[in-house]
Amino acid sequence: MKAFRLWTMASVLAASVFVASPFAQAQDDVTQLKQQLEELDQKIRVLQRLQEIDKEAAATKARETPGVIFGNSGIGLRSGDGANELRLRGLLQADSRWYGDSQVGSTADTFLLRRVRPTVEGKFAGIYGFRITPDFAGSATSLVDAYVDGNFTDPFKVRVGRFKPPFGLERLQSGADLAFNERAFPTNLAPNRDNGVQIFGDVFAGTTEYQIGAFNGAIDNTVGITDNNNGKDFFARVFAQPFKNSDLAALKGFGIGVAYGSGTQRGSGAAGNSSLPTFLTPGQQTFASYATGVFANGDRERISPQFYYYYGPLGVLGEYVVSKQDVSLGAATLKVENDAWQVLLSWVVFGGDASFRGVTPKNSFDWATGTWGALELVARYSELNIDDDAFTAGLLSLTSSAKKAHDVGAGVNWYLNRNVKLQVNYDQSSFDGGAAAGTDRIDEKVLFTRVQVAY
Repeated sequence: MKAFRLWTMASVLAASVFVASPFAQAQDDVTQLKQQLEELDQKIRVLQRLQEIDKEAAATKARETPGVIFGNSGIGLRSGDGANELRLRGLLQADSRWYGDSQVGSTADTFLLRRVRPTVEGKFAGIYGFRITPDFAGSATSLVDAYVDGNFTDPFKVRVGRFKPPFGLERLQSGADLAFNERAFPTNLAPNRDNGVQIFGDVFAGTTEYQIGAFNGAIDNTVGITDNNNGKDFFARVFAQPFKNSDLAALKGFGIGVAYGSGTQRGSGAAGNSSLPTFLTPGQQTFASYATGVFANGDRERISPQFYYYYGPLGVLGEYVVSKQDVSLGAATLKVENDAWQVLLSWVVFGGDASFRGVTPKNSFDWATGTWGALELVARYSELNIDDDAFTAGLLSLTSSAKKAHDVGAGVNWYLNRNVKLQVNYDQSSFDGGAAAGTDRIDEKVLFTRVQVAY
């Protein structure tokens, strides 16, 4: 019996050891597994951090490594984050002018370089920008644009330097985007470029642009290089596209606005210092100018309502300009009021849509694939009227200056691609007065051609 009890106890003990041993082993395995998981988790965390460091280093390198710009909008360099950029662009226009009849004082039929304008522009810190554009066409090199921008927000930007004052609608259109070789008569009554400062921006969800600026006071249709008096010109312009963000596709391209300028400008009776303009035809011939000894002497005021409308292939542009200037001859001073207006129509026959910034072909010209770029037909009428009282007062003479000029023009523009455009247009201008004994100056008939490369 005693032996049986001993055998039973031994069996129970052996069984307990047999059962306990796997549990102990399992606990050891669990503990070891936990340690391995913790070690693996730590390694994963280290790897994730290393990946983050690699990404941060790559991002830093990208910001520091410039990228190359090469395309339809010029060539240059750009920082990885796009905040800094230097770009070289250019515009070349090779023209010809063929005069249909002999013009008094006209030049001969000619080939010419109308614009040869390399441009260096850039931005830095994502806010500030600049543009420098000389022009090598003509007999002397000139500085067309040279300004610095501060693009702080869409509604508030600042520009300082030489640039286009915010006034004439067609003048504000780039020379590369013109429908005709030469701008219409209203440009005779608007400044070309001037030195000054301007605040501008887009408001009301981008539907309205505004500009407010102060300038030295360039003579109509000229570039103000130096200032000969203390008077300054002030401009304000508002131009709205009220349906830009609407669902009305037919009205998205409608824009309307008004520009106003005023200041005090004074010249003298000395030759070359009158501070008064001469008036040019589309053929760039003078058809009216103030008499010797006449000079600007007081307030100058300009106003211009303007509009455009673009929808699909159709384009319409119109503007009206009134320019008033106190003008003196000896001790007598007269407020001279001149005005001009134009309406321009365009129709893209195929290959693109009309716009204020020209036509971008949907497909480039390629003989092999049968794509032809874009073809545009254009037509316009414009006229300029000089104050009758200015002739009565002897400020201009009907024997050498016309008091009214009318122009009718038509043309074809072929956009081979985004960078190359061929133009052919014809203008015929007629005049009231401007010839001997006050008879009408002979009509000016000019056929223009142009080969343009812009990038």
